[in-house]
Amino acid sequence: MAKSIHDRKREKRQGFALLLSLISLMILAVLITDLHETTSQGFAASMAARDQLRAEYLAKSGINLTRMLIGQEKNLRVLVAPIFSALMKGRPPPQLPIWNFANVILEPFANFEGSKENAASVGFDMDLAEGLGKTGGTFEVQASAENTKMTINDPRLQDVAVGRANIAKAIYTLTQGSPPFPSPNVYDPIFSGFDEKGRMNTRLDVIANIVDWWDADEQRTNYDPVLQVVQSSGSEDTDYYRELLEPYNIKNAPFDTLEELRLVRGVGDDFWATFVEPDIDSPASRQITIYGGGRVNPNGARPDVMLAAVCSFVEIRDQPLCSDPTGMERGKFIALVDMANSMGFGIPWFSRAGDFVNFITGSGPLFEQLQPLLQAFGMPQMMFTPLVLPAQPPDLKRRMQRQFSTNANVLTIESTGRVGRSRRTIRTVVTTDEKWIPPPPNAGKMVPLGIFSYYRID
Repeated sequence: MAKSIHDRKREKRQGFALLLSLISLMILAVLITDLHETTSQGFAASMAARDQLRAEYLAKSGINLTRMLIGQEKNLRVLVAPIFSALMKGRPPPQLPIWNFANVILEPFANFEGSKENAASVGFDMDLAEGLGKTGGTFEVQASAENTKMTINDPRLQDVAVGRANIAKAIYTLTQGSPPFPSPNVYDPIFSGFDEKGRMNTRLDVIANIVDWWDADEQRTNYDPVLQVVQSSGSEDTDYYRELLEPYNIKNAPFDTLEELRLVRGVGDDFWATFVEPDIDSPASRQITIYGGGRVNPNGARPDVMLAAVCSFVEIRDQPLCSDPTGMERGKFIALVDMANSMGFGIPWFSRAGDFVNFITGSGPLFEQLQPLLQAFGMPQMMFTPLVLPAQPPDLKRRMQRQFSTNANVLTIESTGRVGRSRRTIRTVVTTDEKWIPPPPNAGKMVPLGIFSYYRID
């Protein structure tokens, strides 16, 4: 039986309604999917932002707790004084590098769960400790004294010529220039390449460029490694900087940050990776600094930095420790210093700068103790040839002592907070020198936890 016109119209309407329903369901599915994705992304972003904030504050806790720990160093020094005096014939103990053990000492704050396991192994329940608990993350601290590195910044001496000569001499010796070091040597390739302008940057060029960056005049620095003097002649090398795609001028003022050193012509990737950041995750691996006061701390300095400071004196640079072409004397000195550090279990050997000068000239308690120890182990060949100080000039020993200091009052503290996959690193340079005064017209004095000279969050 044939369908009526009314039935056929009704079927068409039913088919159209079904189509509208399907289209509506598709639109709703797209909207729901988009809403789910948007809310998921928003939730993930908010979770990441939360974790980033928590990681940042954990890193800040690491910085502040390390500063508090450093502030307690004098009290801890009293505890080790009797032991140190007994070993070193009545000498007072030096400043303790307590910052080197910040991770171990601060572990209950930095990693509560991990510290619970360690404490349980010795029969202590960390849950009974008041004020400690889960933080939802961890932090790690690395700290080092800036005067364990070679200073290349403006020493701010009244005699500008002496200041420039001291820095030039330090850089030249640290990079093993010849004389006094044999050539060729391991650092020669760094100063034998060409920059993007087709110009070679020799040691003397790099020295001149670094000194010209911070000295106030606009004359070219010329360092004579034989006479160890600096002369100025002609104009500074400004063409290189002005011909760059993003030109800039020589600063003619002291470095404010270590990163600023990358602006200096000749300080390329090789120089940076060798002397500035041999290990990007270890501030202690640096050999140069812009924050030190010019004196090297033998309690913690790398042996090659110590030798660079020692061999910078023209009166002794021809002696075997500084000029041995085979490098054996340097190797024995480095091995002996490493052995002495391992024997000290973290406690430095030198109470005063004079103790270190005595050590390298073959006298003093440490030198006397190491000789029989090496003989007992059948390794007397490890003892380096001590320096022999000439009678003239009579003030040489005093000048050498002024080159070193056993007190660290400028420290780099790097703290990394981690929460889940989020990570925040804070790098700071803290000054604790009690003689520090703020620049005019400000007034005040050093605060107990020190003041920040540099602060950066990554």
